[in-house]
Amino acid sequence: RAGRWRGAAALAAAACTVAAAAELPPLPADVPGHKAPEPGEHPRLFFRRADLPALRKRAQTPEGKAILKRLRFLLDGANGEGMPTHYNPVRESKEGSGEFNGTAPFGGTYTLWHGAGYGMLYQLTGEKKYADLGRQCVARAFQGQRDRDNRYSFRGPYGALRAGPSLSAIAMAYDLCYDGWDEAFRRKVLLEIQNYDEHGNTRASGVSLELLARGSRHGPTSNHWGPQIGGASLALLAIRGDGGADGEKVAALLKANVETIPTQLARGWGSSGWFSQGDGAGAICSDTAFGPALQAWKVAAGKDYITGCPNAQWMTLKWIMGTVRMDGRVYFPARQMYTHNAWARRGLSGSGTFAQGFGMIDEKYKPALLWLYNHFFKADDERAGAPFDTVSPYPHRAVLAFVNWPLGLAEKNPVEVFGHVSGGRTGYIFCRNQWKDETDVMVSLKAGLADQIAVFAHGMRLIFGQLPGATLTYYRQADDGSVVLSKRSPIPLQRDWSLDPKGRTFLAVDFSAASGAELLMAIVGKGARAGKDAAGTGGASAKFHTLQLEGYHYVVLTVQTGPAPQVKVVGEKIVAGGQTIHFDGRWIRLGKMASGPPAFVAPDAPAFTPADDRRVRDEPRIQAEQQAERHRQQLDAQLAKLKALIAGGKLAEARKLALELSQAEPDSPQGAAAAKLIKDIDQKILWQQDEPIRLD
Repeated sequence: RAGRWRGAAALAAAACTVAAAAELPPLPADVPGHKAPEPGEHPRLFFRRADLPALRKRAQTPEGKAILKRLRFLLDGANGEGMPTHYNPVRESKEGSGEFNGTAPFGGTYTLWHGAGYGMLYQLTGEKKYADLGRQCVARAFQGQRDRDNRYSFRGPYGALRAGPSLSAIAMAYDLCYDGWDEAFRRKVLLEIQNYDEHGNTRASGVSLELLARGSRHGPTSNHWGPQIGGASLALLAIRGDGGADGEKVAALLKANVETIPTQLARGWGSSGWFSQGDGAGAICSDTAFGPALQAWKVAAGKDYITGCPNAQWMTLKWIMGTVRMDGRVYFPARQMYTHNAWARRGLSGSGTFAQGFGMIDEKYKPALLWLYNHFFKADDERAGAPFDTVSPYPHRAVLAFVNWPLGLAEKNPVEVFGHVSGGRTGYIFCRNQWKDETDVMVSLKAGLADQIAVFAHGMRLIFGQLPGATLTYYRQADDGSVVLSKRSPIPLQRDWSLDPKGRTFLAVDFSAASGAELLMAIVGKGARAGKDAAGTGGASAKFHTLQLEGYHYVVLTVQTGPAPQVKVVGEKIVAGGQTIHFDGRWIRLGKMASGPPAFVAPDAPAFTPADDRRVRDEPRIQAEQQAERHRQQLDAQLAKLKALIAGGKLAEARKLALELSQAEPDSPQGAAAAKLIKDIDQKILWQQDEPIRLD
């Protein structure tokens, strides 16, 4: 089963990322004016030595002071002047985050990233005591001290997925504490990174710097790959050119590693934030090491995988488009695996979206990301004493928030930056009427894979049918968020519907309000299934309608505050208030639709007929009838076998079969017939057992 799932995931990835990969710019681009670090020049991963004066000024701002106060608290539970006070007692690799992770305090609990946290204080103050604290933290990691999450450890991590980030934590500490350590300890840490090999001390193979750097295990469609190659990137970039480094080995591994990055972006990610295994798995891929590695490639090596690359930037930007507020909390319609990672914000996965994200997007998008934080998270974070996306217990998130936060930048409502629709012909499509509060109405679709259509509005979560098929044959979007699309299976429609199991679906999303509703949606085809009517907050409601027109079956949804508009058939169209809906066999046509980009129309898109639609709707009944007929034929065959056994004199075997059939199917004609035959079989058996009468 796992093999079949992996095969399906690979096919899904190929279907959804071919177009996205074709649109990627040549990667990496060179950073203009970049100057390579000198041997022994540190820091280099997330900022350079020349940036320190500006960062020290930032430390004197109210925002900088707030972030550093949180950093100090995370380090020792107080003011960052001492070592952590809580340590994970586990000494062996275990899957699962473990009891300790759930009970340990946020502040003062040791993590592998504590060395980097103390290193940041050393860089800002120049006080060697912080580098010494960082040294103690790294020394503990070398001795086998596990992270607060049992799975992460420099010694014996839980497989390659955890090894990459664990290795990167030591690389970050090395980069930030370098000048504060003596030469002997610097060399020791460099050699530990360069010669990293935990094959004999882990529960999974492939845990060495070489195999991590080359991406030798898993692949770009797996959530395991990004943490591996990203962790190796950070490790290699940290030690390259330093005294004691094996220049040939490091150069060879960096050459191999740099080739994995475009592969990860092109095959694992889509141009609208889609990840091959879903959003929760994507958070593991991007948050633990791969995202920071993209920033480090740009800063330390002058290699830009971010600017102008949608697959890289939409790892972060999709959260803007798909996040809504519901029931007093934020919500994102995460799909597929590990959905709990969406806005988890506490563990290593699902956190750092802003702290790291500001370093992974173009300047033009930062005002929208800042708006999302300010309006959906800021107040709660400040009440928790964790401002600027520092709610995670991991100190490096505070380090990156300090480095990356766009202080002084004016926020912009995302509609000013993105409009109302994101996505398109591959990956995700997010449509929404606004970014404001819990009254936002948002529709989430997958353009490239079969998936439920999710609607979020006024506290309601609605499922509006399915969107099967992997190929878009029509796509049009309007400036107000409206979208019309058609999908079909890549298999041509055959006379036997079972040869085209995914079928065709035709969808219209209307935000024009011409119907009198805030949102109107219509669907025709295999995915046309009505949900349940619902009531939301503030008098809002959702109502489903099923209608027949010209042989086609429609499902229509309206979401409104106040009375729902009437939806009815009038002549050759469906009318809802001032809006009309009509399906011509290729796509749904709305009578009123705002302007937008030109529509995409596949030249070979076949028509969908009323007969096709009837077959789609009748398919469950047909399948049930076919299954019942197959079962009847099986019972007939058993009864025929029973009679043949009796005729052949195999009475014991016949009696056993008759008993099984009568008990398994007592209400069927075949079972009843078998029960009657048992008496005849018993009489024949008795007759065979009678001895002949002897005449003396």
